[in-house]
Amino acid sequence: MPNNAESQTDNNIIDLAVSFENIRAVKLSEIADSVSFIHLETNQQSLMAQVQSVIFSTSYIFYRGLYFDWNGKYGGSIIKRGQGPYEEIDGGKLLYSDYHFYSKGGKFIEYDITGKPTGKMKNLYTSREFTTSDFLRWSTGFSIVGDNFIVYDTRSVTLYFFDKNFETVSSRKVSQPDTPATGFTYSAATGDIVTKYKDLTILYNGINDTIFQIYGTELKPRWVVNFNHPLRSRSEVLDESKRGSVMDQFSAALHSGGSIDNIDFLKQNDSKHTIRAAYETESGVFFLMSETVSSLASLKGLPSPDPYIMYYNKNIGKITRTNEKGFVDDLLGMDFFYPKLGIFNEKMISYIWPFELMDYIDECKQKGRAINPQLLALSKKIDLEDNPILILVHLKDKL
Repeated sequence: MPNNAESQTDNNIIDLAVSFENIRAVKLSEIADSVSFIHLETNQQSLMAQVQSVIFSTSYIFYRGLYFDWNGKYGGSIIKRGQGPYEEIDGGKLLYSDYHFYSKGGKFIEYDITGKPTGKMKNLYTSREFTTSDFLRWSTGFSIVGDNFIVYDTRSVTLYFFDKNFETVSSRKVSQPDTPATGFTYSAATGDIVTKYKDLTILYNGINDTIFQIYGTELKPRWVVNFNHPLRSRSEVLDESKRGSVMDQFSAALHSGGSIDNIDFLKQNDSKHTIRAAYETESGVFFLMSETVSSLASLKGLPSPDPYIMYYNKNIGKITRTNEKGFVDDLLGMDFFYPKLGIFNEKMISYIWPFELMDYIDECKQKGRAINPQLLALSKKIDLEDNPILILVHLKDKL
């Protein structure tokens, strides 16, 4: 096995395991050629409390029930909270297709281009097709493939297909129930489970280590992911029943003053690694990685380990692992860049709150560090109370 951070892979097999041998500092300029910003419009109707719920589409940027265009202009609020026939108790996720908006929370609802409900609605609290409604309400994936909606449920590891009348068209089990679980299917880093590459819809599933292309109502294997390494998280991470038991043990330990270090699952997975999301671009396949139970580090009085990135160069067939924290930011000069909001349409996307930008500029001035002219110009256009600013890193066509 080559002893470097870049190693050869074969055909459609991406071997992540080899990149654990060494870690390399990767400059942002190696994979990207420019950076731009989207200053999301701020008013009383468009205020954002946090950013993790942002969803990207070709036409709009969605945040819960709000939508913005790609210039950051606020378009309006679609999903209404309440208990009326076209309202949602807990909100939901938005999509846009053929001059209509669609939302999924406890209901499927269709809206016209102005955001007004068209009258087409399906209440998932009363529907019982395929006995899946309980799954559908809480499923994390909601996207469009061709003429159909798809909903991905992590618990049953199943894709459900619906037409524009919200009628069930088909369902596809991503793996058989007896398939050994070897990965992690929920993207806690970005919320992205089903992603887009050009006109393709992509799904990574860790149960069978495969990146699928969703074609019609079928799943077509696109990449096979080899993650056979001692540092990989154990299979129980995928098992809902065992995870539920773990959380019960975890809660009991906290409330009784016991030690979480005695929980077998945590001991077995501590410092193990998992894939949080996978994205394909023109030049490569990017994997957002982290330690499986890194969020528990603070409870042990330890610093949480930083996420990192592995990316496969499709042009030369090599895999590279970055340092923790991501890419060395030699384009903006902000130390490191990590795509906290994922990758969409050849752009790695992160964000910064206005107060964070101002604090960074003040720190640079105090330390005599050079400040990127783009950041200085941006700082003059914002207010401390504004919505976050999206950072778009434009990827090169060839790595």
